Amino acid sequence: MTALTWFITGCSSGFGEILVRHLRAAGDNVIATGRSADTRLAHLKETGASILDVDVTAPAAEIQAKIDEAWDIYPGGIDVVVNNAGFIVSGAIEELTQEDMDSSFRVNFHGPLNITRAVLPRLRAKGKGTLLYVGSQAAWHADPSAGSYCAAKFALSGAVECLAKELAIFSPGIKVLIVEPGYFGTNVFSNINHVEPRIADYAQFNAGVRQFEASLVGNEPGDADKAVARMIELVKGTGMAAGKQIPLRVPLGTDGWERVKAKCEDTIKICEEWEEVAKSTDRVAVDAAQN
Repeated sequence: MTALTWFITGCSSGFGEILVRHLRAAGDNVIATGRSADTRLAHLKETGASILDVDVTAPAAEIQAKIDEAWDIYPGGIDVVVNNAGFIVSGAIEELTQEDMDSSFRVNFHGPLNITRAVLPRLRAKGKGTLLYVGSQAAWHADPSAGSYCAAKFALSGAVECLAKELAIFSPGIKVLIVEPGYFGTNVFSNINHVEPRIADYAQFNAGVRQFEASLVGNEPGDADKAVARMIELVKGTGMAAGKQIPLRVPLGTDGWERVKAKCEDTIKICEEWEEVAKSTDRVAVDAAQN
């Protein structure tokens, strides 16, 4: 198989770092990106990946310049864009300020979309490519204290679904894919940003949340290396993805799969039980005989 060129955000650790290592071991070209790349991505230089400083929260013009720079690193430009950068802001909705929410959306929502807008003209001109978004089971359900993260992931999922339908019309050669991991053994739960305590009534709640988050570290049920292997197979149509029609969204991890499935089943139950109420609000058709 011909080597592909991958542009990956958020490569300092976690899925991003593992993707770089797997892809370089397979002989693919990789442009590994992150903030303060010279220091925070120094451990990836030995892989042979190209290192590029990219802050996904930068203004759109700056991101466009970075994409233009990245496109020219390897002959033929970029084949796969992986929007992986993300972070979690933890706090009850009542304690979250708009600024707290904005910080989550800048990284988890606006960042991926600005990267997408910057690269799409070149991919459309090329006539092919893949846009891979690392979503989350949090795009399907709500957890107390995870309101800002769930909101951003819900929003990203909806925007990317719209994008996929638009590209199916204008650029059918460009594939769009969202992977939705559950809890995996990365450092994500060690790097949660907690909002400042603002309401005394939430003190016990916040303590419980932190205790739960701490209990996850080292006990995540998902194997991050296996998740990355599945991501690569989904893009390349190999391994467990060989010969299959790849859907827009693919859950990863038993815990993530169970939550997605439960949400779908609950939603179907609501639609069935409340069908009469829903349909009772339709406009009543006028009997043509009365006109």
